[in-house]
Amino acid sequence: MNDAPSPVPETSILENAQLKQLHDAAAAVAAASEPDLHERVRELTARALHERRLALQNIGEIVGAITSGVGSGLATRGGEMKAGLKQAWAGIDDAVGNAAQAAAYALQEAATQGKAFKDNELKASLEQLRDLEVQLFDSLKQTANQSGGKLKEELGYLSDHLKHSGSRTGEQAREALRQLAGGMKAGSEAGRAGLSEAVSTTAGRLSQVASGMLAALSDSLKRQSERLRS
Repeated sequence: MNDAPSPVPETSILENAQLKQLHDAAAAVAAASEPDLHERVRELTARALHERRLALQNIGEIVGAITSGVGSGLATRGGEMKAGLKQAWAGIDDAVGNAAQAAAYALQEAATQGKAFKDNELKASLEQLRDLEVQLFDSLKQTANQSGGKLKEELGYLSDHLKHSGSRTGEQAREALRQLAGGMKAGSEAGRAGLSEAVSTTAGRLSQVASGMLAALSDSLKRQSERLRS
């Protein structure tokens, strides 16, 4: 009987190495005494999303690695951790919100060029936009649970605050869905007036799915708001 462990797929090793690099880079940024942690973390997050071409579904892992790294870096500096975490998280939020807008723009560009989408692929892309804010909050909560001491405490406070205040990412993702629904509806109507049938059909499907998701999201947010007030 062979008791040797099964080899870990090479892709998993690469992904773990990437996340470790992100953690260490974020720790170095936070440990430095230079000002404007917000901007430095935003640049790091944006660069990670761009250079590694990581899809939206990987954002939770990216955010977790960077948040954990920032916490490690701040811990080495000592002193007040709350303000540093708040600045760093604002930078992450800005970068992910911009990524949401870019993803929506790319989807709209593809649709206006008549690219064919399978229904499940189209729905999956829009669901990723819809669920980005949840991914962020879940990642923050998970990082808090895996941390200890002052970092765990401050991440818990930050997580509770964001549940009530929301995020720029959530606003950007909802606005992106609105733009997709409205813009693609206009494109579909224009298609009936003379543009290609492929563009009109694709735009109509995109608008329909995005509109449905906006309605469902609106209902979900309303129920959440009611629970918070009760």
